[in-house]
Amino acid sequence: MKRLLSLLALICLLSTSATHAQVGDLPRSTPEAERISSRAIQRFFESIQALPATEIHHLMVVRNGRVVAECHPAPYRATDSHTLFSASKTLTALAVGIAISQNRLSTSDRIVTFFPAKLPEKVTPELASITVKDLLIMASGIKPDWEMRSFGDDWIREWLAKPVTSKPGTRFQYDSMCTFMLSAIVQKATGKTVLQLLNQHLFGPMHIYEAEWELSPDGICTGGWGLRMQAESLAKIGILMLQRGQWEGRQLISEAWIDECTKPYINYDGAALQKPTEKNQGYGYQLWRCLKPGAYRLDGAYGQFVVIDPATETVVVILGSSDKTADELACIPAYLYPGIDSPIPENKNQLKTLEQVAAKAALPMPKGKPTSNAFTHADFKLAKNDHNIDLIKFYTENGQNQLRIYYTDTRDETIPVAYNRWAYGALTTTTPPYVITARNRFSGLKHNFATAATYAWTTPTKLHIQLQYVNWISATDIVIDTQAQTATFTNNFNRNKPQTVTCAIVSQ
Repeated sequence: MKRLLSLLALICLLSTSATHAQVGDLPRSTPEAERISSRAIQRFFESIQALPATEIHHLMVVRNGRVVAECHPAPYRATDSHTLFSASKTLTALAVGIAISQNRLSTSDRIVTFFPAKLPEKVTPELASITVKDLLIMASGIKPDWEMRSFGDDWIREWLAKPVTSKPGTRFQYDSMCTFMLSAIVQKATGKTVLQLLNQHLFGPMHIYEAEWELSPDGICTGGWGLRMQAESLAKIGILMLQRGQWEGRQLISEAWIDECTKPYINYDGAALQKPTEKNQGYGYQLWRCLKPGAYRLDGAYGQFVVIDPATETVVVILGSSDKTADELACIPAYLYPGIDSPIPENKNQLKTLEQVAAKAALPMPKGKPTSNAFTHADFKLAKNDHNIDLIKFYTENGQNQLRIYYTDTRDETIPVAYNRWAYGALTTTTPPYVITARNRFSGLKHNFATAATYAWTTPTKLHIQLQYVNWISATDIVIDTQAQTATFTNNFNRNKPQTVTCAIVSQ
């Protein structure tokens, strides 16, 4: 009995230590100690945050395996996870490498052999010839259909039924369903999802405990999107790849597979005739080559990046929401790389300035007043909207102005909103805005969503609320126009059109 209790105590201690080590686990150093100019990092941080139509949520700079600077603009925090969109793809490729090392599959395997029960009645020679490698380099020959995942429940069967319009392996056609099929193949070959495989062989040994992955309707990790991790965990993945699969003296994934993943295999059609860009330097196994020779990156929509440069032994993590992703990447060679291997000695004043810039970083809040001359107390009753919010209460309690948001179907889960500061709310089961409309979306995510919200009366008749889902990516501006009796919602996904609904006002 004593032995059992001792074992349980040890498990509890290890679990507690693991959770504690999730953030702050990587060694820290100063920029100059790793031969990077603090001033260069400061300019990089300030410049990327100043880009228009850009929200930066997390920044990390790593050199020689040590974090030399990080920035998590308020209300985002180092402990907050972030959805990665297509940066998820590279982790799927690493899972493929693990399965190959276990002799469960190979890059030359024909994909039809994994799913005999899901094949169309007639299997064409072109479909029969598609290999695992063709999926890895986005050259299946099947024309991408980005709406398919939003309607059907059997994605494998539906994808295999599509016509093959070009010779597999010859034409680059970026398609998240190629990556989903890789995830499905790994699960079929190993009996484990890609997340389970990575947890066992990579994430566990690397002290990464917060990873979650969305699932398809039939329980397969989506592969090409849907992975949710912390910025520091991504920095670890970058270091692992920089060290060619080695972590703390252990070879977690083979050097050969890292080398294979990072080669340029294919490019956009006609790319040789185009001006060189970050998008036409060649595509490896589910990752992109960079303009800087030898550098490569994990790359996801709205600016989810892990940029890995073996020449300078650096890893740069950028997470946020932006339509200026090319400009974000351009900030690295413009400001950061020139400060590497600088002969500048340690400068305590400059280092302090960098630390202050990182500590004070924050997303802009609405400007205005805490109260309105027109309203001391009011309930704003909103018509049905995409954000599942039906009531916003403005009132005074204990002499303090209060604002609170109520969801339509979970009235016991409310969001506090503060003036001129971010109010953090309890975790909510309500799901945030999301541009991906795949069936079963959010399934597989174990953790609920954390909110931070702030407000100001920008005029006596306009109430502006900013609501951030800080452990995801989404942010929503809500503007209540009391004269027009409308509420307008605008997401930080800049391609989304604002939604305006009627707003009934009940003064109290």
